[in-house]
Order: sequence, then C-alpha cells, then structure tokens
Amino acid sequence: MNGTYGLAFWYGTSLILSGEPDYTIGTVLAVFFSVIHSSYCIGAAAPNFETFTIARGAAFNIFHIIDKKPTIDNFSTTGYKLECIEGTVEFKNVSFSYPSRPSIKILKGLNLKIKSGETVALVGPNGSGKSTAVQLLQRLYDPDDGFITVDGNDIRTLNVRHYREHFGVVSQEPVLFGTTINNNIRYGQDGVTNEDIEKAAKEANAYDFIMEFPKKFNTLVGEKGIQMSGGQKQRIAIARALVRNPKILILDEATSALDTESESAVQAALVKKE
Repeated sequence: MNGTYGLAFWYGTSLILSGEPDYTIGTVLAVFFSVIHSSYCIGAAAPNFETFTIARGAAFNIFHIIDKKPTIDNFSTTGYKLECIEGTVEFKNVSFSYPSRPSIKILKGLNLKIKSGETVALVGPNGSGKSTAVQLLQRLYDPDDGFITVDGNDIRTLNVRHYREHFGVVSQEPVLFGTTINNNIRYGQDGVTNEDIEKAAKEANAYDFIMEFPKKFNTLVGEKGIQMSGGQKQRIAIARALVRNPKILILDEATSALDTESESAVQAALVKKE
C-alpha cells in the first residue's frame, strides 16, 4: 500500500514539473487522495475475498434449487379441475419407495377404497407406510406402480393446486404461526368470518379453553405456538382444517396429545360433520 502512495506521489510530481497546463497541484492532490482512499478500501476488503468466494458457491447451489422445476408443480396451470369433489378415494395396486431409498419398498400392491362420507383408520407399526399413503393421496409423491383415483379420476391428471385445496390435513406436530389464535385458524381458508372461526373451534373442542384466556381469540400463541400446550396446539390446528370445510380430512395422529375426553369430543364433532 505504501508503494502505491509513493508511486502516485512521484508520478504526480513529474506531471507538475513537466509544465503541462492540465496538471495543476490541485488536480494531482485530488487524484493522489483518491488513490489513497481506494487503496485503503481494497486493503480492507481483501480479508473477505475468501468469504465472497464461499458465498458465491453457496448462492450457486441455492439458485440451482430455486430454478429446478419440480416433478409435481403446485403452481402449474395444467391439469383437469374437478367442478365438484365428493371424496371417494381408491388406491389400486399402489407400490412406492422414497427417492432417497429406492431399494426399500414402503408400500407393496396396496389396494384400498374409501367411499365419500366414510371414516377409515390406517393402523400399523412405525414405518408400515401410514403417513406415506397420506402423502401419496395428497400427491406429494407419485406411486412407483399402480395409481390413485378420487371420484374415479386418476389424481395425476388433476390440477395439483386445485386438487389440494379440497384437503384438510392435521399432523402429529402441528405448525402454528406467531400470531393470534384467530389468525391461526383463519389461515385455513380465505374469506371466513369470526362466526365460522368460532364454529370450527367448537367442533375441534378448542372453544372452551380459548375463552378462558383474557384476550380469547386474540391471544398470541407465541413463535411456533410455544405459549400453547401440545393438546391446545392440536385442537387449534384441527379447527384450522375444519374451517375450510374440506372434502377429504386427514388426521395423521392429530389427537395424540389429547386426553381421552377431549379426543372423544373431537371425534364426536367430526362424526356430526359427516
């Protein structure tokens, strides 16, 4: 850096002594201090060059993922949109293995028919494919063999976004957002009223504990629902699913954190909705 200063000073002095009218002392000093400032900036940035290189490599991977077109595109406009879905589901000789473990078959020749209005429980040990069947029904994956139909239509021919709008899904570990109970339930469907939210809360057996809070439905649940117990989070998530009045309701161990009395109340409400 000092060499840069010396070179700039020597060259500037030479230009002044040459007698050229365009090179005044003021001009040379302006250039000289510009060189000093730019040299300082380059010197300060030099230790970060390695970080810039690492960031560039990371950004390449990120944008590669962003630009990658998914096999099942939720934003695709293609596919048939059913005007009315009754909810009759059928698995026909469905086999599936996850892409990360292609040699391990999770489902082998599954055949299952669920008529509209029926309540069916998939029971089995961990790893038997219960959640996998649910994911295939939502078309998060496509089967390796066989196919799945809804009302007689192969779900691969349907518009993905429109098809998924008819589902209500509650998982064992529900996701709540850091806002009010009202907003968490409202996220289930656009245009719902407060009356709809209260009705869904009652059906999910959540209304009573919500009304015990000082701010009732305006109570903040905290980040990821940290202010709520496991059972309260599950009931709020169930209310969020019910408020959209789905044609197909999936509860993936959604009442595991509820006591027997609360679980019975929720199940009774779901039976009434059928």
